[in-house]
Amino acid sequence: MSDIERLLRHDARIELPDDGFATRVIGALPARAAPQPRTWLRPALVMGSALLGSALAVTLSPQAASMMQGFQDLMSLRTGSSGAIGGLAMCGALLLSGLVLALNDD
Repeated sequence: MSDIERLLRHDARIELPDDGFATRVIGALPARAAPQPRTWLRPALVMGSALLGSALAVTLSPQAASMMQGFQDLMSLRTGSSGAIGGLAMCGALLLSGLVLALNDD
């Protein structure tokens, strides 16, 4: 054992008088907050809503339009095609759910 280890062990055994400081600090701490039940429920509802919104956007978009074609239309700035509208609706549902999760104050 080195000298520094011996000094540290010796100093660790010395009890420091606190004149009741620790008791006062413990007494001044606020009471424990009640545990929050079901902290998983809100994110699960938001993600479920996002999935439902995305599924509805895909289901209710015209069947002749594919999502990939819709995103290609958006890249070409043709926002009026049915695939582009379906893609925008799906992205909007996901964006809205992401904002709700980001602004969640829990």
